[in-house]
Amino acid sequence: MIQKTQHDQKDGIPATLEAFECLINCEQPYRYELTQYDLRTRSGIITDMTGSSWAHAQLITRALVQFELQLQSGPCSVITGQHVSIPEHPTCIPDVVITCDVGDRNQSGLCKIRSPLLVIEVLSPSTERYDRTEKFQRYQHCPSLEVYILVSQQKRSIEVYRRNCDWKQEVYESGVIRLDVLDLELDIEQLYQGVLP
Repeated sequence: MIQKTQHDQKDGIPATLEAFECLINCEQPYRYELTQYDLRTRSGIITDMTGSSWAHAQLITRALVQFELQLQSGPCSVITGQHVSIPEHPTCIPDVVITCDVGDRNQSGLCKIRSPLLVIEVLSPSTERYDRTEKFQRYQHCPSLEVYILVSQQKRSIEVYRRNCDWKQEVYESGVIRLDVLDLELDIEQLYQGVLP
């Protein structure tokens, strides 16, 4: 049994990539990620990513609803809480992911998204550094990923990184963010309504 730890990157259980993959394939009730991953030794620290603040959960739900309403009639799906496969790296669990690959929907057993198109991470004090550095670097190895979004839960601030702009940071504090890759929009006022004053 894996001991549940806090999100603090210093805590966790050292493990190889193979041991980590075995753990997540057993469909444990926790959301684990292999952090501090060393590509050379193929090992890192198993970290439990469960639990979040009310604001964190609300921001995820509001983003899901906005995208779901826009994607209803197409081949794409917006989901949360599922592992994303990354070539030569451990899987990650984004807060929100959009995939348009029907193969991602037609899996039996544990769902692993192989073709993420858009990923959203809601920043938490305990995971912000990881989301901005190691996790972002991993996601860039997904050939299908076009947009990476970081959402602050402390203030109205959304960072958008786009592959076609060499992953340069764009910061938005109000208005509607246009995501041309899927002809989507993210309304910042709707996202933060009732979450922040």
